[in-house]
Amino acid sequence: MTAVLISIVAIGAALLVAVMVIGPALFGAPWHPISRKDLKRALDFCGTKPGERVVDLGSGDGRVLIAAARDYGLLGTGIEIDPLKVWLANLRVRFAGVQDKVKIVRANLFEYDYREADILFIYLTHQALDKLFPKILEQLKPNAKILCYRFCIRNMTPDKVNADKTLFLYTLNKGTWVNQFR
Repeated sequence: MTAVLISIVAIGAALLVAVMVIGPALFGAPWHPISRKDLKRALDFCGTKPGERVVDLGSGDGRVLIAAARDYGLLGTGIEIDPLKVWLANLRVRFAGVQDKVKIVRANLFEYDYREADILFIYLTHQALDKLFPKILEQLKPNAKILCYRFCIRNMTPDKVNADKTLFLYTLNKGTWVNQFR
């Protein structure tokens, strides 16, 4: 009986690892969640105001939005293409009791409409940012903030950079340009 239980657990663990390794290849980028310490630093750095809407691109397990809603009074939308992560994030949102403030949707971030965002939280590579940035610039409302973690927007000057150069804050001006670049 014990050998059967060990076999079942081993098979289950192997399937879970396979899903976590193969899943990103099928549905999107590898998952590298932000640490709690860096998450707090990022939200403090951005100068959020209660009631603002933050949109998290590639929201993973929803940790950014849960903290934003619970600790900062923000409303949040997570964009995630991996259905397993969407399910996990929505479960975590319910357990955190912020389902009235946070929604996680399964969507392709290159096809999403960003007009609702006051703040975009972006933890994406330079390649993804290069491809996505023209659409973001076109859609965001005036004075929206873009908070990038670890990767800056190339050829753009951030309004603010933290000391260890892992947080980059950009603010739109009139909704059509950032930091003098049109």
